[in-house]
Amino acid sequence: MSKGYSLHIGLNKVDKEKYPGVPPLFAAVNDAVFWASFAEEQGYAGQSLHNEDATAEAVLDMLNNYAGQMKAGDILLLTYAGHGSQLPNEKEEGFDDERNDQTWCLYNRELLDDELFEAFRGFAEGTRIVVVSDSCHSGTMVRALPDELDLSALLENGLNSSMAARGLRSRKLPLEVQQAVNARFAGSVYAPLQKPFRKTAQAENVKAAVKLLAACQDDQTTYDGDKNGVFTEAFMTLFKKPAFKNATAETFIDEIREQYYFPRPNFFQYGAIIPSFDRSFPFAINIPDAAMVEGYRLPDLKPQPLRRSLTPEEEWDEGKVKRNAQLLVELETPADSPFTAGKDIAILEHEGNTWLLELKNTPHEHAWSAAHALRQQLAANGITAAVEPVLSVSPAQDRRSTREADINNPDYIPEWPPAKNEGHIGWHLDDAHSQLLKAQEALLQRPDAHVRIAHLDTGYIAGHVALPLKLDYASQRSFVKKDDSSQAVDKPDSGQDGHGLGTLVLLAGNKVGKADTYDEYEGFIGGMPFAEVIPMRISESVVIMNDKNFAAALDYAIEKGCEVVSMSMAGKPSNRMATAVNRAYEAGIVIVSAASNCWYKGTGALLPKCVMFPAAFERVIAATGAMHDHRPYDVKYLRGGQRAITTQYMQGSWGPPSRMTRALAAYTPNTPWASTQHAFLRSGGGTSSATPQVAAAAALWIAYHRAEMEAKGYYQPGRQWLKVEAVRHALYQSASRDFPEWEKYYGNGILRAYDALGVGVAEEAALSAAPSAESSLFGIVETIGSFFKRRKLFRSNTPAPPADALAMELLHLLQTDPQFFDLFSTLDLQDTAAMQELLNKPAFHEQIARSAYASGYLKEAILAA
Repeated sequence: MSKGYSLHIGLNKVDKEKYPGVPPLFAAVNDAVFWASFAEEQGYAGQSLHNEDATAEAVLDMLNNYAGQMKAGDILLLTYAGHGSQLPNEKEEGFDDERNDQTWCLYNRELLDDELFEAFRGFAEGTRIVVVSDSCHSGTMVRALPDELDLSALLENGLNSSMAARGLRSRKLPLEVQQAVNARFAGSVYAPLQKPFRKTAQAENVKAAVKLLAACQDDQTTYDGDKNGVFTEAFMTLFKKPAFKNATAETFIDEIREQYYFPRPNFFQYGAIIPSFDRSFPFAINIPDAAMVEGYRLPDLKPQPLRRSLTPEEEWDEGKVKRNAQLLVELETPADSPFTAGKDIAILEHEGNTWLLELKNTPHEHAWSAAHALRQQLAANGITAAVEPVLSVSPAQDRRSTREADINNPDYIPEWPPAKNEGHIGWHLDDAHSQLLKAQEALLQRPDAHVRIAHLDTGYIAGHVALPLKLDYASQRSFVKKDDSSQAVDKPDSGQDGHGLGTLVLLAGNKVGKADTYDEYEGFIGGMPFAEVIPMRISESVVIMNDKNFAAALDYAIEKGCEVVSMSMAGKPSNRMATAVNRAYEAGIVIVSAASNCWYKGTGALLPKCVMFPAAFERVIAATGAMHDHRPYDVKYLRGGQRAITTQYMQGSWGPPSRMTRALAAYTPNTPWASTQHAFLRSGGGTSSATPQVAAAAALWIAYHRAEMEAKGYYQPGRQWLKVEAVRHALYQSASRDFPEWEKYYGNGILRAYDALGVGVAEEAALSAAPSAESSLFGIVETIGSFFKRRKLFRSNTPAPPADALAMELLHLLQTDPQFFDLFSTLDLQDTAAMQELLNKPAFHEQIARSAYASGYLKEAILAA
């Protein structure tokens, strides 16, 4: 039976004679008390050292005692909370890559990391040591060189300044204190301590299995909270969650990094490799084969990135879609000094005064914290800039639930209609459903009819039997920066089996034979197979919405003379997105965008169930879902039966009423889905399948009525928006409204493409321009911004982000943090009075204060009246 021993060190104060000018901490002893209590609950025999008792000699003596007691299979839990620092490293070249010794600031002196390594060498082979260090080590501020601006350093300094301005106390030994310590004690105290280790590599000959869970990287600082350090507090939260009862050390660090990304927690391990230790809850005393050593590892002391160990397929399957934040920096005036990326930032694009940055160690959920911090630090350097996130990520929250079709099972999803013997591939095109085939036949009577469609998605996959007849290969374009811009080609293994291929074929697929469709169908499989189609790859996966790429693609669609845009993607709004929609609308482009999907079971049920952006803009047609039996694509109308394949938990999104005024339904699920493993699957689903049907109907109507619209002047500059409204008038007027609650689920009804052709071109007097995308979005942003301007944050001289940036962050937060999803799903973006009422509710303030994703600035603005 293994034994557990623990030592818990916490220092709120140290000897001021040995640390001249050091400020006290408030929560470090509380951290040590918590860890002692936790260890006792786990069965450890523990000891604690607080403040004056926590001398370097006392700590080393206890470690030596433990080394003498512990046998193979035993475990030591060593926790430290207090100040951290660095001392110049005097090792000879080749024995240490680091030029500083990391230290714990014990009561009477700093304890070197080399002294800990030496103590650990005394532990027997097969023992285990877990170190939890809630301290920081950085003793220097990273400063940009005079002739350049290091973006990583600017971001780090901005984040530090933000934390300090919010009242959090750094556990970094202040620079002036470190300098005083070095000046007074470097020669007399620390040089003799370092001398024995000058020719000893760190962690050399350690036979115990050691895992270090640290609050931050060696070049960062961590913070003292009101009751506990932020790192310890994160552990306290996770220990309460059943899902982490058996988590590994790496999983804990990974999850903490998602709870807060700055500072960035670190994990490394060295010494003996005990496989069961690597696989187990790191604090467990009794684990199988606790003493079985299968080799040794050297420590990797470099900063560890966010884990990317999951394959793309696993990311889809497990809902672990992890993406780094991207920021767009737009300078009002050129910077005097050039930007350099630094260690944590990659410059993806630079054009004039615009910079697109990827933050290598910032999860996308925390992009606004980074945006505010970088903007503030740029301002401190005399540079006025707008800094905003460009990515919104809507990962699936249940196994494979993002798939619109299942490559492992080409059959129908049994609980959604039609069942196997009720339908056939192509049913959605027939007269009883979308009428797209009948509309195609009518268009054939006009041989000069033509139209061009922009298809915005993940691209196409070459070689499929049903690629559009008039796919414009010469004009194809990728807006994904690492791609060849002239190739809008998707990868079969990139997730979702080629989402772009599936939607492209539904939009304009060529003729197929029965050999391709399980002997069920022959003919054109796409809704508008006669259109010229320009494929535009705006993302690597359908869950990643890059609003910069979206805006650039819409501008390209205008340039290429497209009249319809089909996009089966959704995300969070931005000013860029809104202005791009307006440009396209005024250029006469009908934009059809998926309303979005949600999931009714598992944690996916927490996703917002509503129309997302850009479909929520009133100048866009939001494509919602209707089933084979004309009822809503909603769990309320789900059939019973065995849940045999993996798309069954997906359902369409709709509502609230304010976002349904321009919506139109088309058919899904169990529509054909072009695939790479089969020519077609029968299990296409999501509003991704509905969107290209609506777009195809719009294109058919434009091609059919072009001459009449030209005669009415709807193609003249300044009047082209009339074309958009004429198309929408016809589609909405002809839509089926047989379902009793058609307005709630469908907005304007269910698509009837042939009937729409019979609705002529409306007169100008009957048409009115839809509200601009900015007005439908920024009315609510202005309301939120006005609220913030009255708060304490903006009445003081403290630097703060612009109120409209905080307002946009709050709007994004409602779509990021699951605790707000129900609220966002019912929020009327035009009801400024309701938003004002919400902003004044103390319960809403408390929710924001609890949010792991809200920036410190947003919390302060909302909480401090």
